[in-house]
Amino acid sequence: MSRPPLNALLVDPSLFTAPYDAALTEGLLAAGVQPMWAVRPTRKGDRPEIPEANTDAFFYKVIDEAPGLPRALRALAKGLSHAVGLVQLCRRVVVRRPAVVHFQWVVVPPLDTLAILFIRMRCPVVLTVHDTVPFNGERMSLLQNLAFDLPIKLADRVIVHTQAGRERLVKRGVSAGKLAVIPHGPLRLQATPSPAGLRRDDPRWSFVLFGEIKPYKGLDVLIEAVARLPADVRRQSRFIVAGRPRMDLAPLQARIEALKLGDCFDLRLQRLSEQEMADLFAQAHAFVFPYRQIDASGVYYLVKSLGKWMIASRVGIFAEDLQHGAQGALVPPEDIGALATALADAVIHRSMPRPLPPGSTWAGVGVTTRALYQQAIDARSAGARPPKVQPQPPVQ
Repeated sequence: MSRPPLNALLVDPSLFTAPYDAALTEGLLAAGVQPMWAVRPTRKGDRPEIPEANTDAFFYKVIDEAPGLPRALRALAKGLSHAVGLVQLCRRVVVRRPAVVHFQWVVVPPLDTLAILFIRMRCPVVLTVHDTVPFNGERMSLLQNLAFDLPIKLADRVIVHTQAGRERLVKRGVSAGKLAVIPHGPLRLQATPSPAGLRRDDPRWSFVLFGEIKPYKGLDVLIEAVARLPADVRRQSRFIVAGRPRMDLAPLQARIEALKLGDCFDLRLQRLSEQEMADLFAQAHAFVFPYRQIDASGVYYLVKSLGKWMIASRVGIFAEDLQHGAQGALVPPEDIGALATALADAVIHRSMPRPLPPGSTWAGVGVTTRALYQQAIDARSAGARPPKVQPQPPVQ
């Protein structure tokens, strides 16, 4: 029997995970959920990801990145703009009366907590915790770190992507009964490699570290590991670091020069277009993830199906999903020697992965997410506590 549509209001104010949001929308629509996303407007140069019919772009309409303001005032202005957006969100909940509100990210925990408290008086709240370690261990402002776990404990249901993430939250006092492990689905690029992107003018084995460059991603660890490679292996290797910096890279660039590794590293320090990503991925022989900490990685799900060797720290989704020896190599986090060995092995043996088995589908993710929504709605109607049985992973 077909079920009536379920209206859900999903919240990703800063569009932190737009490709994920778009793919989740596809899965939810297939499962009979009518999603509406509360987000910011599309910025110049952005490609709209979520269908326009499923977006309500009212966050940060007046002040978004505020590039003209001093750094200190920029954070204050963004916080005030976020507060205004939360007021508008609460107003929409009152007027539209969605069956459930699903937060993807908690941007300013104290403010988001107040909004969740208000919304929970009207409908269930679901929260996806993409990173169970606050900001992946980065140093953030006091305001951002304050009460990181409070929204998690207030939510009716909480989604994580890994068993390790679930266990971490249970240890921090989150009720096990309301935690659900729903795997991250595959991501894909819309663009295809150009003829120039398909050419490999450089004969060296190309490793790619891709994505926004942040401290937890371990670029410094990679630099030290490359320095330990035998000279003949270094001559056969190049390391492309591509993505928008979210940290001061001057010390790392100085370290590259001090170690005389300038010929090994190709730094593309800007946000890449979809075409540039497609060309880069086509040229890569391997991807490297020397992360200190992670739960789920959007980049991993973007490149997983490309048939390239992957070298990653044994943390989060890599530890649970990457098949060591078949799809790539797992090394202990921050172990420079082990990373250097894995890099050298890949160059010497020209490592290639075995074909991947079918993974999670967004249709399955949508079905499982709808079931979780319904669970929260039914429990609210019955005045019951969260059930002890967890939703099963999506059917393959």
